[in-house]
Amino acid sequence: MSPARAARLPALRYRPARRTDVETLAELGMRAYRVSSLEKRREFYTDHPRFGLRDVRVGELDGQIVASLVLYPFTAFVRGQRLPLIGVGSVAVSPEHRRRGIGEALIRAALREMRQNGQALSVLYAFRGSYYRKLGYGAIEITQPLAFAPANLPESDETRLTRRLMLPDRPAVQALYDRVASQGHFALARRPEWWNQRLWGYPGDWVVYEGRRRGQIEGYLHYEADSAHGAFRLALTLIEFVAATPEAHRGLVGYLASLSDQVQEIHFAAPGDSAWTMLYETPQNLRPGPEIGIMTDTGNVAHGAMLRVTDVKLALEGFPVAQAARGDVVIEVDDAILPQNSRGYRLGARDGKLKVGADAVRTGARPRLPRLRVEADMLGPLIAGTLSPVRAAEVGLIDSSGGAAEAIEPWFRCRPAFLYQLNAF
Repeated sequence: MSPARAARLPALRYRPARRTDVETLAELGMRAYRVSSLEKRREFYTDHPRFGLRDVRVGELDGQIVASLVLYPFTAFVRGQRLPLIGVGSVAVSPEHRRRGIGEALIRAALREMRQNGQALSVLYAFRGSYYRKLGYGAIEITQPLAFAPANLPESDETRLTRRLMLPDRPAVQALYDRVASQGHFALARRPEWWNQRLWGYPGDWVVYEGRRRGQIEGYLHYEADSAHGAFRLALTLIEFVAATPEAHRGLVGYLASLSDQVQEIHFAAPGDSAWTMLYETPQNLRPGPEIGIMTDTGNVAHGAMLRVTDVKLALEGFPVAQAARGDVVIEVDDAILPQNSRGYRLGARDGKLKVGADAVRTGARPRLPRLRVEADMLGPLIAGTLSPVRAAEVGLIDSSGGAAEAIEPWFRCRPAFLYQLNAF
């Protein structure tokens, strides 16, 4: 973003929302998102299980509220540890004020606030990736959207241990989600209020896998059915699939296979490292892309959540790395939106943590440390483990010298980020 372009941004007044703003916010949200109910939009701001009015920000132009967003206070599971981060969502700009830089001015102000408050990491879902990349966000969640017939899944004897979820199962399911999500790399923790006020009331079916000990829930899934083409030509959207054991995974997959007489296709956004395509009896994609040579299409690729580092030093010092990580490198960050981040950082990896100091360029006999240069929008994918430093350097997404990319390659390597669809905001 050039200084001239930044100077043309409107002089937006950015402030926390007040109780007296609720009606205006509801009307703005209704017009921006074309929702049908003003009452539901009002309740969004007054009775939401994930944020309060104190987390809402508005943008005023000439004394009029023309934009708003929500700073969701979240906790992420990262390598089994809990890290605070801020979700930016529900960004609304009035239709008559669009294409004037108001949304960008609002996001820039929010980023400055987060940095000032010591909130080092921000995550969002982009309406258009290029818009948020220029603001320093980079995609960390890469999923595989699948469309397959249940008849193409393997049956399993474990399916006899699946059943419909009952009310007493809910605490065990909530605990199971925390257990499985925390064992991944980058997922969102869920507050009890989110389960109780939203998730348990969602339409669709919940199915659990109960282990051989009564009451021991080892897996569950949630899906919705579309009967537009009749009761025996259903399409299922598999929204969440969580299994803590191989037996639970086989049982729940077998449950889906057992629906083949009634269900024609299942849609599922699987984690980037999932083995779902290997479960198929034969490669299949009911929504195929273009044919490529002799390749058989089994799925596509989609970007989900994007991550932004608002305070490089604070983020890196708090971000866990592999226990075996060792070494010292210098990372030079270029950040046009938050220029305070633009400098060199000396990183030392020891015992699953990074020690971060200022880069002091040394002269004389001692060789300089390996160096990496990265733009703000690539830093999030690097530390989240989504982007291999070596591969990024090979294709020119980052600059590496002295073996820096090779040195940090194992630091952040992990399972890919997967925030889970029911955590969307």
